[in-house]
Amino acid sequence: MALVLALGLEIGLPALAFVLLNARDRRRDQAIAAVAAACPRSLRGSLAVDARASVLSRRVVVTLNMSDCDVDDVWAAVRPIAGALPPRVALVIGARVDDMLPVTLGVAVAAPAAR
Repeated sequence: MALVLALGLEIGLPALAFVLLNARDRRRDQAIAAVAAACPRSLRGSLAVDARASVLSRRVVVTLNMSDCDVDDVWAAVRPIAGALPPRVALVIGARVDDMLPVTLGVAVAAPAAR
């Protein structure tokens, strides 16, 4: 009986870790795809996208680096991207207002029932 339990733990724990890591990667990829699809085509070449997700939390943080964009381009991109974000995805946008002042914007999505 102890052998079966030890073998079950030896196979089950790595399998659980792989399942959790796979789910994290899928959440991260879905968030990046949603942001990329909602991004205006004229700005797609001037953005850098990064996403972070933890293994045990369903929350994903997508970071857009828009340092090379004008202020008007940043605001033109924020509206459609914020509207296309799935639940539990936060958006952080890094941009420059002028040459000396970097700015970080945070956008959170309300729960589906609150929309």
